[in-house]
Amino acid sequence: MKERVMDRKEFLTSFGAGAAAVVCSYCLGGCQPTDPGITGPTNVSFTLDLTSSANSGLKSAGGYVYHSGVIVANTPNGYVALSSTCTHQGSTVYYDLNTNSFFCPAHGSRYDTNGAVLNGPATNPLTKYKTSLNGNVLKVTS
Repeated sequence: MKERVMDRKEFLTSFGAGAAAVVCSYCLGGCQPTDPGITGPTNVSFTLDLTSSANSGLKSAGGYVYHSGVIVANTPNGYVALSSTCTHQGSTVYYDLNTNSFFCPAHGSRYDTNGAVLNGPATNPLTKYKTSLNGNVLKVTS
């Protein structure tokens, strides 16, 4: 039986295809899914005393505080409360007064003041909570 000899071109073509398959499988295996089911807290019910130094950020437009997995921001249209965890991969979002939106610094997702996604990679909204102001007490509820 005669042994088959592979020529240089055939070897390089086979080797290149194999290497490409290994690299692609490595890259695809390392990719994280978007929006892996991250949701905001449920049964939210808390109050924030706006005279407290811990909540001083809420006294001026653009200020925000975090409480129990919720970000509460003082926007041009009043107080807004959303889940503080980006739905893409769980990073903490912050409020940006210049764009009147919530931004995730990890991958660039941006949400409007209702929690809707303005740009990804996130595809699911942030959970929105109700706010009501009574004097200097801001109540946040589910």
